[in-house]
Amino acid sequence: MIRILLADDEPLILKGLRKLIDWEALGMEIVGQAGDGGELLELLESLRPDLIISDISMPHLSGIDIIKRINERGLLVKVVFISAYQEFSYARDAVAFGAVDYLVKPIRKPQLEQVLRKAALLIGEQQEEERRKGKLKLYERKVRQEELEEGFGRLIDGTLPPASETVRLLTAELKGPRFGVGIAEAELGGESDKWSEKEKKLVDFAMGNVLQEAIGGSGIGHVFRHNGRLAFICSAGSPEEWTRLASELHRSIRTFLKLSAAIGIGRLADSAAGLPAAYREAEQALGMTYFVGLGRVIAYEPPAPAEAARSANEGLDRHQRRVTAAYAAGDANAVREELDRMLEAIRAAALGNRPLAVATCFSAMTYIVQELGKQGLLEPERAAGRQELQTRLDALPSFDRLKEEIAAIAEELFRAIEAESGNKDNAVMAKVKQYIDDHYAEDVTLESAAGVSFMNPSYFSYFFKKHTGQNFKQYVTEVRMKEAVRLLLRTDLMVYEIAERVGYNNARHFSDLFRRMYGQLPNDYRQAKSRQE
Repeated sequence: MIRILLADDEPLILKGLRKLIDWEALGMEIVGQAGDGGELLELLESLRPDLIISDISMPHLSGIDIIKRINERGLLVKVVFISAYQEFSYARDAVAFGAVDYLVKPIRKPQLEQVLRKAALLIGEQQEEERRKGKLKLYERKVRQEELEEGFGRLIDGTLPPASETVRLLTAELKGPRFGVGIAEAELGGESDKWSEKEKKLVDFAMGNVLQEAIGGSGIGHVFRHNGRLAFICSAGSPEEWTRLASELHRSIRTFLKLSAAIGIGRLADSAAGLPAAYREAEQALGMTYFVGLGRVIAYEPPAPAEAARSANEGLDRHQRRVTAAYAAGDANAVREELDRMLEAIRAAALGNRPLAVATCFSAMTYIVQELGKQGLLEPERAAGRQELQTRLDALPSFDRLKEEIAAIAEELFRAIEAESGNKDNAVMAKVKQYIDDHYAEDVTLESAAGVSFMNPSYFSYFFKKHTGQNFKQYVTEVRMKEAVRLLLRTDLMVYEIAERVGYNNARHFSDLFRRMYGQLPNDYRQAKSRQE
């Protein structure tokens, strides 16, 4: 409907205009009326009509004054004037200022309807032109945004020459002096598979709007999508300012969308050349949500030195053996404590790398379960259930949930061991094997192992071979050689140092035994394996 505002200082004229024609039939509605020029100007601002039908000569402001104000303010309002015969030349001046037409009093219905149809046509054309302009502006904004997204995407990928004109234009969009890169990601409660693709896109679109309003609206940076992620580049003067800005963006998402989100930010770059590294750091920081928790801003932290990672890996081996020993001893508290230490060591070694953390936990638990199977504490079928374990660990949304799941698995193992420990011989053998694992670097003898099992050496020798298929000395040698292989491949220790660590004072004797078992001398074995890798 076209909105009509009537104006005349004679009430009878206003009343007559209302009743003269069927306004609704013409697709029009009267939204208000004014008795003088001043009131007309006020209603013009508040009612926003499409068409004004007004007497050209009124108190306070004339029709000429009104149409000048309309032109000055750029309002899209058409005007039809009503005039007395003696005001004919005055009305013609009004048409020159842009009035649609004028009507001489008294107003006749056919004349008014003809002028209204003319005005309706002009209003329709004007509205169509505005829609066209609006679509054009929207298209131009969309094209510009796509160009900026492509440009910033190439900038953070490092595929633009640093001295190129494109880089100059893109950095001109930022104030500087330094630049920060962040990535925002909605957190869907660990149930993202329950959200439809349309819902996910709506969430992403809404987050993008909030960030654009905060960043683009204040002129401090740009928001863009890159590799399916919502990224942003901002100007910042210091790390403190950058962290504060990221926190404000995070708060805006939570306030306006009532949505939990994580934002990962890289370190500030001093120039455009540093943006690719800053983006990679933001990605790594975002990956930390698995370890440090959801719904927060996470700043990038450099990884631990290689020495620390190596130490953590060596510690992991130690924790695995201690967990197995605690199971063999039936000490539930020791199992829980050592598992907790083991998991914290994994967290430290894999921080920022979720796949590595999951894979390491899977390997550690697989090793423990297999060792329990070798010691006869678990049935072989249970010890071989790798696929089920992998699936359980992969599905967990955070490292804390993974720790809870490992604790639950540990309890399951205890119950299984208790259910399967009716065979006393298995329990004895588990104790003996654990004794060997703990003391193989020392002078382990048949007599000392027999003492652990409370048997005399002769019977123990028979007992041991019955349950292992090997004599005691062969078994101890095999345990020592397996540890020697591990040290050869995972450390830089000299052969004589390895020999001492696995219980041999004579390096030559150790090398001879190693060659009998593996067909090569220790150093040759190490070099051959190194070449294979």
